[in-house]
Order: sequence, then structure tokens, then C-alpha cells
Amino acid sequence: MSLSGGLLAGYWIAKGDPFWTYSSGLAGIICASAGNDLYHPIQAMIIGMIGVVISYKLHYWVERKFKIDDAVGAVTVHGTIGVYGMVVFGIFAQGYPALFIENAPTVSILGQLVGAIVTSLCGFIPGYLLSLGLSGIGMLRTPEAAEIAGLDPTKVPAQAFPEGIPESAQPAE
Repeated sequence: MSLSGGLLAGYWIAKGDPFWTYSSGLAGIICASAGNDLYHPIQAMIIGMIGVVISYKLHYWVERKFKIDDAVGAVTVHGTIGVYGMVVFGIFAQGYPALFIENAPTVSILGQLVGAIVTSLCGFIPGYLLSLGLSGIGMLRTPEAAEIAGLDPTKVPAQAFPEGIPESAQPAE
């Protein structure tokens, strides 16, 4: 249901834009994935819908504010919506046992917030350092000539359709 909620909200918020409609389906799934075994289906759908609205708005904010070229929306769909899903799980699953063992600790909003911060830092810091290193040696971005020519003919110099195949290469009948 989180997938359907994400698709519906994505279609609505993006005014039918196909890219955001399908990306929003993924965002809807990510929103509810922390509590898939505990959420009621309608609850999962609503969590997915709210997360998609947040994702759509944050994508453009992150692009403008931090100048991150996020062509596929990966930062918001996986990053911010992953954090949102963890925090929402802490709200709705408050008091559920975190493990299926005797005297297990329970889920809490504080635990989910700490987990969200730790996982964000464990992803951001190495990613930033790696990007900084690649940028320093000139390997982070595609060369400008390849951008102008297009990445498909640059990276994969093959034709999509075999119209250029000579007659002698046709299969025998």
C-alpha cells in the first residue's frame, strides 16, 4: 500500500510528471519499509503519501540550497525519506519490542532519531570524502566534451538499431 500511496501522491504533487510519479512509488516504499510488518495497510499508504510530498519538495530545495546535481532524486528518495521513515517508525511503533527475545528493549522515538543520525553520518562522511578525493584528481565529473556529445555514444559506442549491418551479415534462409 505504501507503493500505491507513493504513486498517487507523486502523480498529484508532480502534476503527472512521469519521472516523479515512478520515483515517488519508490519513495513510498522506502517510507514504510522500517515498519512493514507492523503498519496497517492504510497507515502505510498515508505514511508513503506524506513522505512523497516531503521528498518532492526537498528535492528542489536541496538542489537550490546545496547546489547538488541530483538528476535522479537519489538524495531525497533514499536519504531524506529513509530518515523520515525511521523517525515515523519510532512514532508509530513506540513500545513494540525491538527484538524477538526475552526482555528485549522496545522501539522508541529517541532510539530511532539516534539511529537516523548515525546512519546518515555513516553514509554522508565517507561519501563526501570519496567525492572530494575524486574531485581533487579530476575524476568526479564527466569531461565537458563527453557531456556535449552525450554519454551514450561516449560510453557505449554501439548503435541501438542494426540498420548499418551489411547485406552479407543477414541470416541465411
